[in-house]
Amino acid sequence: MYHSIQVCRAVAAILVLFFHTGGNLAKDKYFGEAAEPLARLFIFGGSAGVAFFFVLSGFIIVLVHGGDVGHPERAGRYVRRRLTRIYPTYLLVFAAVYLGALAAPSLRDAMPKDAVVLLSSLLLLPQDAAVVGGTGAPVIVVAWSLQYEMVFYALVGLAVLHPVLGGAALAALALNFAVSGLGLGGAQHFPASFFANPLMLLFAMGAAVAALERSGWRMPRPVPVAIAATLAFFVLCGVAEWRNDGHSLGFSIGYGLSGAIAIAALTQAERQRPARFGSRAASLLGDASYALYLIHFPLIAVLCKLAVLGGLRGASGALVSFVLISLLCVGAAVVFYRWVERPILDALSPARKRGIQPAA
Repeated sequence: MYHSIQVCRAVAAILVLFFHTGGNLAKDKYFGEAAEPLARLFIFGGSAGVAFFFVLSGFIIVLVHGGDVGHPERAGRYVRRRLTRIYPTYLLVFAAVYLGALAAPSLRDAMPKDAVVLLSSLLLLPQDAAVVGGTGAPVIVVAWSLQYEMVFYALVGLAVLHPVLGGAALAALALNFAVSGLGLGGAQHFPASFFANPLMLLFAMGAAVAALERSGWRMPRPVPVAIAATLAFFVLCGVAEWRNDGHSLGFSIGYGLSGAIAIAALTQAERQRPARFGSRAASLLGDASYALYLIHFPLIAVLCKLAVLGGLRGASGALVSFVLISLLCVGAAVVFYRWVERPILDALSPARKRGIQPAA
């Protein structure tokens, strides 16, 4: 795995962390208006971070498994690696949050009681947010994005079995996007609306960059391009904050394009001079990014309560809480990765047992 990609994974997770931390602190039951500037400052973090995650996912999966396309004998290995990467950590966090909520009277009613909804949540199957509520992921709030991740995994899996199958599935998604996503077929309804989410386009952007990388294409001056693309990304973040419109189609595509260009340039720059990208801390944060993404939301809820109970008040208390909560969430994710997630992955992956670290 490129060290620069590890940094990108960490940045994406931290953007989402900042978004949720600021938004929770600004709730009336915590700091209210005193934390509103923090919420406004990082309002772009949710949409920008998730968009960047999707581009990264498209890049990593195609970079790692592009050579498996059209080789059905590799399908079993592909499925095993993808499921191992996603489900063990997710199911562990899911169980902890679900059982913890059942133990708290104030949270018990928010947990799904329908067996089908619960099973769908466990398996990361798409769900209608209008029916199950919230984001469409009623236990782990951020898991809605993993539902899209699984769709992308399935699409690549079909291409591994046979390129025609992958192409047919891709054509079906494109047709659905034209009919439902662009409004050519009238009102959107689930499940068509789920598969017409413009964020699906971001996987394709990352996949295109990975295809270029695998082709041997070389960028003449990648460092200036990486700087320009990164600046463009954060300028978009600033404009989105100013307009309070970070979730729109235009900004999502803007985040995706600038992120894809930055990824392409960073990997090219690292290929030319790998020594300047080596950082153990960045690699560790990148490795822990999935754990951070999964555990930060329930942790924030607990830590916000503790901050108020600890006597923190006003704008200064909100700022102190923001810094402490963010640091504690990152620290908890690193601990979780080092002592829980990585041992599980090592136990489930023969390659990891032999000291070979898979790219994803």
